[in-house]
Amino acid sequence: MATPPGAGPAALRFAAAATWQVVRGRRVEHFPRVLEFLRSLRAAAPGLVRYRHHERLCMGLKAKVVVELIFQGRPWAQVLNALHHHFPESGPVVRDPKATKQDLRKISEAQKTFCQQVKQLAETPVDLASKLQSVWLLIQ
Repeated sequence: MATPPGAGPAALRFAAAATWQVVRGRRVEHFPRVLEFLRSLRAAAPGLVRYRHHERLCMGLKAKVVVELIFQGRPWAQVLNALHHHFPESGPVVRDPKATKQDLRKISEAQKTFCQQVKQLAETPVDLASKLQSVWLLIQ
């Protein structure tokens, strides 16, 4: 079977370089594309990166998208929609047989804590700068 056009090693290197430039330049508006690239890469090469590291990277990118909306002063309804989109109530979908119970617990706890912090901010948006600093420290 022939390789589809544009799916060769050069295209992969180009996509990886473009993804790196987005992350390096902190262009948050393009982070959803980075997440899609990481999902595709994980599906194509599941053993490339450990489950926990992959999830932590993705969670950090998703959290940055949500926190950026808060920094931009977007309406809380929009922030909470983004939160629910990136962090659904059902939790992370695990497709990695090598994911340990500890990995799953840590990822789940981190996501739950982040979501709780953002929801608390939405309810009482006082002293936003210090609260955002504490939320950001949680995901790093």
